[in-house]
Amino acid sequence: MRSGSNFDSLPEEVLRSILSYTDVPSIGTLIATHKPHNKNLAALASDEDTWYLLAQRRFGIGCNHKRRTWRKKKKSNVVLVKRGSSSSITSDANSTTGVGESRRRRPQTYGGATWKDAFRSLSLAMRIPETSLTSGSAAKSGGAVFASPSNRWGYKKRSSSTVLKNEQPFQQFRACDYLGIWCMLNHAENCQTKLCTTNSSSNSRGRRPKVSLPYRQDMRYLELKLCLQNTKSGFGTICIPSIDMIRIATLEEDDYFSAWGWDKCDYDYPLTFNMVKHGPWSPKLLLHQCVDSERSCDIERELDVKDSIVLRPFETVVLSVHIACPFEMAYETDVLSTMSSIRIPVTSVGPLSLSHLGVVQHKHSVATARFLEEDALWEYYSQLPGGCLSLTDRSRLVPV
Repeated sequence: MRSGSNFDSLPEEVLRSILSYTDVPSIGTLIATHKPHNKNLAALASDEDTWYLLAQRRFGIGCNHKRRTWRKKKKSNVVLVKRGSSSSITSDANSTTGVGESRRRRPQTYGGATWKDAFRSLSLAMRIPETSLTSGSAAKSGGAVFASPSNRWGYKKRSSSTVLKNEQPFQQFRACDYLGIWCMLNHAENCQTKLCTTNSSSNSRGRRPKVSLPYRQDMRYLELKLCLQNTKSGFGTICIPSIDMIRIATLEEDDYFSAWGWDKCDYDYPLTFNMVKHGPWSPKLLLHQCVDSERSCDIERELDVKDSIVLRPFETVVLSVHIACPFEMAYETDVLSTMSSIRIPVTSVGPLSLSHLGVVQHKHSVATARFLEEDALWEYYSQLPGGCLSLTDRSRLVPV
């Protein structure tokens, strides 16, 4: 007890720095087992500033997500000092986040009387983090998220397979439990999928002839935006070994491969939906958002399918991938209603794989996201007179 009192006598800035390296379950245990008193560690772990900053890092709440389209050139003999840093939790929330009190959100808006309750509510709902590409209408999909992470404690599955029902819930955490996957859509105004033809530069007559892309003519294509986040707080790095290992399965394929093993899913057993790996529609990295703004990047760049993605705590990336689908799927709703799940293998790096944390490292640890059922899908689309489809903009809707 004496050592504990000496520990609590450390300066407040040091204690908040310690909390910045502590994961959320440990903070919750600290609050439940220690009595808050006179700004000790337990008191700082339960105050509003701590949980507001955790919600800000995890969900991007209250941050400025304007996408940088140009960069200032550094002038000679001028030192640029960036205001605000999120490397540690300090006593002043404004100096940490660079967000003034006028822009600070209220926890009631996010489902809680306090920021601790709001963080719990958002975590249970597996809310997509706010970025320059996922928040509001900037996503070009009307704020629609068509696939979200599977609940780690079990969820209502679309499949009736007995094998799938016995998969969840599981007792021990795995590395895949800390990879959040959300799927958005690069929406087309006519709600149709793309053909592998495009317009090149105009000829002498002013017309733009169609030039074939290096893809199959008997397939249609749809661009998806995958938002991936390491939801582990405090410490623990996860790695996606290869983009080539991302799989999108239908309902029937979920039943088949879950019964016979996903190791059967290879080139001898082709899937209905296959990712385009080369050419102009190859995978691209659109955004890499870090807690430390110095390492964040919002410049689009192409990725090799063999590239790996490493995510530190609360880091978020947004990928653009094109999916080849059967030619008869002419509309976005045809594709989205057929897709059942997204599966991404993931491994742990560093402290996340330690056994004393209750995390078991599996050779085939796969994170899963489930697509919306067809009835829920039509909440995002409306049919106009003449048989046309339109995507409903839900980015400005507020739940009541």
